[in-house]
Amino acid sequence: MKIKFLKTMFLLVLASSMLTSCVGEDDYAIPTVYDYYFSEGFSESPLGSGSNEVPIALEGWVNYNATATRLWHARAFSNNSYAEFSSFYSATGTNDVAWLITPAIDLTTTTGEILSFVTKTRFENGYPLTAFISTDYDGTTAGIATANWTPITFTAPTADDVFVNSGNIDLSTVNSTNVRIAFKYTGSKSGVTTTLQLDNIKISKN
Repeated sequence: MKIKFLKTMFLLVLASSMLTSCVGEDDYAIPTVYDYYFSEGFSESPLGSGSNEVPIALEGWVNYNATATRLWHARAFSNNSYAEFSSFYSATGTNDVAWLITPAIDLTTTTGEILSFVTKTRFENGYPLTAFISTDYDGTTAGIATANWTPITFTAPTADDVFVNSGNIDLSTVNSTNVRIAFKYTGSKSGVTTTLQLDNIKISKN
């Protein structure tokens, strides 16, 4: 009888502990969930392959080469789409100053904005990408030369074939309805021909 009594008590204690749950509030780390005010991963862009390049023509975006004819285009690998440019495929004797510029973004209704994106290089022989922000660009190709562009400092890849995050770029002091982020590839057939891939351009908000 004593053994049966102790067994019953043990089962009652076990059941009680299970009902009150042994999991505390701090037992699980809840990941930060970001609310993205702007996000582009180029998944809606028609894809090219091989020598067939399909220029990115997303609504509101500006895709322009100031010194030649080739443009940023979309590619995909392992079901992931991204924007790409390389002067390797440009004509002999040409230079490339290829701009890819976001639509106008309104940052007057949000706070604590953070910009981020990822880049990857292939066949690197010089880093070709610079990034800028503007609040007075008018959205035309002619306006690229007259707008005020502030350089953006970001983390670039140090090795090929690995997407590297730019780091969190603080935009909290930017207060405009006409914020544009620009990515400029500078290269040439006889100079820098690095393949540059760009993806996951995001602005988070509070």
